[in-house]
Amino acid sequence: MVSNIVINHVVKGKIHTIFGTMDLYRFSMTDLLQAPSEAVEHLAVVKRNGVDWEGPVLCRFNSACITSEVFNCTRCDCKWQLDKAMELISAAGQGIITYHASHEGRGFGLATKLLSYNMMDEGLDTVESYSQLGTGMEDARNYRASIAILNHFNITQVRLIGNNKKKYEATRNAGIHVVDRFALVYDGTDQKVLKYLSNKSKEPEQDLLRDRMKMNV
Repeated sequence: MVSNIVINHVVKGKIHTIFGTMDLYRFSMTDLLQAPSEAVEHLAVVKRNGVDWEGPVLCRFNSACITSEVFNCTRCDCKWQLDKAMELISAAGQGIITYHASHEGRGFGLATKLLSYNMMDEGLDTVESYSQLGTGMEDARNYRASIAILNHFNITQVRLIGNNKKKYEATRNAGIHVVDRFALVYDGTDQKVLKYLSNKSKEPEQDLLRDRMKMNV
């Protein structure tokens, strides 16, 4: 048990992707700080040579976004971010992406996310729509499962991919050294995605994204 997380079961299989062959791990976990404490599925996409890691490990904590990643919805850049992280890890020769279905819709679930879509069609932005739905500016995600996965693989230092300050703080507070941290910002031209990113940059935890948007990157 690590950080109030119990890993009940782990299954591993190889997946052949457009970014090369990687290992996919399925974790069954129980978070004792959650109520009720039920087993939840979390995933990890891993690329490494042999058993040992070489230096800081490229790492991304990825919240599931079924609308973008599966159905190619163009409201956000989530599919682009996941693909970009896999591309970077493939090029580096090693890395890990933890993937969390329970993080869908900022941790409030797919139903809340779809309701927010309806409100966005009426003119609200993503921040305003979630606020109207009673979630406020915060989200319900935590990164205890992400940290448990890093600990499972004995990863002690990372190069963190992402814009979210809360992910950085969760990693650092767990005693994992963040050697480097850099933004992962959409480089396409889809105006819906660019508008979404502009609105998202207003959120307090999106510090790297906000800095990049100010530079018009």
